[in-house]
Amino acid sequence: MGAKGKKRDRDGMSRRTFLKAAGLAGIAGATIGFPAVLRGAQPEDILVGSLHPTTGPMAYDGQSVASGFQLAIDRKNAAGGIKSLGGAKIKVLLKDTQSKPKVGESAAEKLIRDGCVALAGDYNSPVTMVTTQVAERHGIPHVITISVADEILQRGFKYCFRVQPDSTNMAELTCRYVRSLAEMSGLDLRTIAHLHIIGFGASISNKVKKLSSKYGFEVIGAVSYGYGVSDLTTEVSKVRGMNADVIFDTGYLSDGILKIRTYRNLKVEPKGGIVGCANGAFSNAAAVKELGGMMNYILDGNYYYNPRSPLTPKVLSNYKKSFPRIRFQSHSAQAYDAGLVLIDALERAGSRDPKKIRDAIAGCSVKDHITPGGPIEFDSTGQNKNAMITLQQVQNQEIKVVLPREYSDAEPRYPYPPWNKRS
Repeated sequence: MGAKGKKRDRDGMSRRTFLKAAGLAGIAGATIGFPAVLRGAQPEDILVGSLHPTTGPMAYDGQSVASGFQLAIDRKNAAGGIKSLGGAKIKVLLKDTQSKPKVGESAAEKLIRDGCVALAGDYNSPVTMVTTQVAERHGIPHVITISVADEILQRGFKYCFRVQPDSTNMAELTCRYVRSLAEMSGLDLRTIAHLHIIGFGASISNKVKKLSSKYGFEVIGAVSYGYGVSDLTTEVSKVRGMNADVIFDTGYLSDGILKIRTYRNLKVEPKGGIVGCANGAFSNAAAVKELGGMMNYILDGNYYYNPRSPLTPKVLSNYKKSFPRIRFQSHSAQAYDAGLVLIDALERAGSRDPKKIRDAIAGCSVKDHITPGGPIEFDSTGQNKNAMITLQQVQNQEIKVVLPREYSDAEPRYPYPPWNKRS
């Protein structure tokens, strides 16, 4: 993906250089019979920055997010570009944040200096906390592709917007869905233990602790761990020792795969199951490919694409053709919708002025998108007020939406069978 991006950058710079040269020679060209050079000139590209981790521990996820965003832009460019700006094409400048806040900060500053009129990113909440701060300081609109922490939009910023559900939505709806499953199956579930990664996982855990009582749950304990762990035996053992009815689990892809193996090896089998709550692995096709039948029956309260949207099959097909080596994930869907928001704003703004683009984003109502919920519309903090998570389950090594019913493509299978009967 990096090599292709560099090639496009070189091609784009050559084209702009040519157009500038054509402009300088315009009068002379017209006098010797070449007026079409000016009349047919393509408008200058609209530069947009993409801030995502494409190397480092989150590279796989970061690439899928960046690709989802890029796909939306590519489709718009192929359809004629931004019509209100004379068919101008959007050019995405991708910068690798390496999942490091300092790197993200420098990358955001560089993209703004390079002339980007908007930014999109990141994947890690700590990085997005910084990149949105840079954008706000410069008055550049920043559309968050993936970053769940509520705190990002609790600073009174006016140039930052998030399409995906926040941590409050993810925590509360996961509790609601598990309560619904308990009532449908007749299970008496009252207690939750939470195993989570630090950072965004702590934000999710705090919200679960605060909101779970609304659905008849009590959080009796939480265990955290850091990035880049290679063994989670101690942490999983601590959670198992709490004897909770349900274990909630929050983390990223690599640590999620490690936890599933550890849960199985230690035969951790609470009666209400192990349920992902904003888990980067539990409704991720990459984890299913890695773990096979071990993933069957696993549930995850998370953002996902809407399997009932008529737009979804087209997007999935186009993504596979455009990025055959980068698997489409739930992250990709959110990033694709973030691209739709920016495209909509550019069309309605009819301007490259960041302030006008910002105002257009704030007033958007994007009805045709690929994620659950109503039109993408933002509240005064910049949060998509119609964003919502769904409950996914791995069934026969395929990921299905099981709740709520209006977005589902399968019935839930609950409670879980023992580990030795899942593959």
